[in-house]
Amino acid sequence: MLLLFGLIACEKQQVPIITPKPGTVSLSLSCQGATVIDFETGTELYGMSSSYPMVPASMTKVMTMYIVFDRIDKGFLTLNTKIPVSEYAAMRSVNPGESNVPLNETETYSIDELIAALCVVSGNACAVALGEFLSGGTESDFAGIMNHYADSLQLTAHYTDASGLSDGNSVSPKSMALLTRDFIRRFPVILTYTSMTGLNFRGVNYSATNGLLPGKSYAYNGCDGFKTGYTNAAGLCITATAQLGGKRVIAVVMKAPTSVLRYRDAATLMDYGLTTLLNQ
Repeated sequence: MLLLFGLIACEKQQVPIITPKPGTVSLSLSCQGATVIDFETGTELYGMSSSYPMVPASMTKVMTMYIVFDRIDKGFLTLNTKIPVSEYAAMRSVNPGESNVPLNETETYSIDELIAALCVVSGNACAVALGEFLSGGTESDFAGIMNHYADSLQLTAHYTDASGLSDGNSVSPKSMALLTRDFIRRFPVILTYTSMTGLNFRGVNYSATNGLLPGKSYAYNGCDGFKTGYTNAAGLCITATAQLGGKRVIAVVMKAPTSVLRYRDAATLMDYGLTTLLNQ
């Protein structure tokens, strides 16, 4: 299912073409940046422009959610904590050009239901509401917290918003994979959310944006998340993870030209990664 966002005018992002080293395998990917890592060790098994920062679109929300779970881990929040909705977040939630679930300014929402909506629907306004609440200010204020976390985790990343709609966000494919690895290692409950193929959000049913999940159009054996993304600047993106035979890999595809090729590239990367690990 293609993740819909508002159209964003921007110049085409220039990414250096990096070919595999002589004697190494070429996976003939269609995207401009990619990696697949071993979840257990963090070792990169294959990379293409994997250290080059690119626009991540809604994969930005992985950092937003990571911070939420870190605050829960530190005892500042629980999954039942109620989050208020600002006028701005409520307005964003009904913008027809964005991926969202509708939020009402007069109601509050639990972190549990907002995280579910982020993972399944990629709700931009849910990310905004969480960012505003955690920063005590604006979405831009929360971006400062995101960058602090990125620096502490030694990521090649920079954030300007919580939702990923801005083309000012950037992260390298390898940093995206390492952030996801740390997320799953520290807070494995996130896979309960990212593996959801659908969601009933206050009486309305939604289907997951991740086409690699079971029962979806491009279902991949063992896939249990993680996050899709799309804007004009970012192209089609996905961070995906799968487990097979006791081995788990995390693949990242950035700036693929079509949704079909995004999923094909991710499947190719995970095939390669799992085959490599299982044959060791």
